[in-house]
Amino acid sequence: MPRARNQKSRNRDARMTFADERVAAEMGRVMLALYRAGMQVRLWPDALKGRAGARIVAGPSAKRRSSRLRSVSAAGDSPLQAIYAAVERLNERSGAIVVSLD
Repeated sequence: MPRARNQKSRNRDARMTFADERVAAEMGRVMLALYRAGMQVRLWPDALKGRAGARIVAGPSAKRRSSRLRSVSAAGDSPLQAIYAAVERLNERSGAIVVSLD
């Protein structure tokens, strides 16, 4: 039978700072923009270097388009920075703004 946790320690563990909320909101906004563009995002941590990597590939709906979008990879200090770097590289490689993050 599972033990009940103390309510006070649970609230203390579950608190998010304002900065955490801002990062989470920005991450959601970026992921939604990529989803609407028909892209899939794969993220992975690099624990040895303390960085994160991101790979953006064309999803099933983007593969049906006439222009072939190649996948891009990038790295950053955080998952959000890695996604921004990958989107910037994707836009540069295609010669147009595929995903607008402004």
